[in-house]
This record gives sequence, structure tokens and C-alpha cells, in this order.
Amino acid sequence: MGVRLFALLFVTVIASAQSLPEGPGKELVEVICSSCHSTERIAAQHKTKPQWQDKVLEMLQEETDVTQTEKDQIVEYLAKSFPAQIDIKKVNVNTAAAKDLEAALELPAESAAAIVRYREQNGAFKTLDDLKRVPGVDATKLEAKKDRLEF
Repeated sequence: MGVRLFALLFVTVIASAQSLPEGPGKELVEVICSSCHSTERIAAQHKTKPQWQDKVLEMLQEETDVTQTEKDQIVEYLAKSFPAQIDIKKVNVNTAAAKDLEAALELPAESAAAIVRYREQNGAFKTLDDLKRVPGVDATKLEAKKDRLEF
């Protein structure tokens, strides 16, 4: 009886794991996250990268066997495989709060705060090129999100 139960569990785990898309970090999600959650449950969630970071931190905060590098790989995989399904709304970089810039442009909190600080010290942004001058902000990321920007 024990062998049959093990075989059934094994087949269930394998079938469940097949619902995840291929990509770097998939095996970590299967091994670490699937020990508590079905892959269907994981795949049904769609979050921004900062939201995935918060969720992974929450779920793995007491897992001392999981390294920070592994957590980072899990976040990257989840953010790429299950991104937030958000309406593309424009964000006004001259009036938005740092949290709004972070969410709308999928920027790290530090970059969003740097934009607000720069704006407060130097005045309103007029163009994307103005925004790209903010120290510490990845211009490539801003270029990729330019359709979400308002000035």
C-alpha cells in the first residue's frame, strides 16, 4: 500500500510540475515552492516583481536552507513567468509618488525614490531624456516602459 501511495504522489507532483513554463529557476520553484503549494496555485497568481519579492520573502523567511541567491532566482522566474496583468496605465512622472512609479514602471524602490528626489531638486521632467539623467536609474528600463510615461 505504501508503494502505491508513493507512486500516486510522485505522478501527481510530476503532472503538477509540468504546468510551469520552462525557464531559469523553474526547478527551484518545483522543489521549494511546490512542497507547500500546487503549481496550478502558483501559476494562477500574477504579480509585479516587487510583489513577487515580498511574497517569496514572506513564504521563505524561516527557510534557512534556501539561500538568498536561490530566492532571487525564484523571484526572477516568477516575475518573468507570471507577471502582473495590469492595464497599461500611464504614470505622470512629475506628480506620481515613489510607490506609484515603482509599481507602474516596475522599478526598484530606490530608483523610484531617486526620480522623486531628482524632480523635487531640479523641477519637472519634460522628456524621456530628462528622466534618463536621474542618477542611479537604469535608462534601458525607462526606455522599455516609455509607453507608460506622461510628462
